[in-house]
Amino acid sequence: MYYIYDVLVEVGGVIRPYSDDIALALVASLLVIAGADINNYIKNLIKSAHFLVRMSIFIAVCTFGYGALTVLLTNIITTQLAALPAMYLPLAVIACFAALGIYAERKRQL
Repeated sequence: MYYIYDVLVEVGGVIRPYSDDIALALVASLLVIAGADINNYIKNLIKSAHFLVRMSIFIAVCTFGYGALTVLLTNIITTQLAALPAMYLPLAVIACFAALGIYAERKRQL
């Protein structure tokens, strides 16, 4: 039993410096999976607007919206990962990526 604990603590210590990268990978994966739905929702909201207005909104959403969302969610997830004890960090990372994989499979992204 102590062997599993020791391995989890060791792996948690190894991946802790990469919490920022892990959080960014989670957010980027989520945005790739959900991006089409977000774009379709915005498209339905602005479909009656003039072409230049639609184009401007699309550019603003893609640059500022997705950028701000990436920065905000990455900081939140990094903070949450930093709060986890080393033993639970590898399990949480695996669970998050597994959940993203299941979500992608249900969205027919895989």
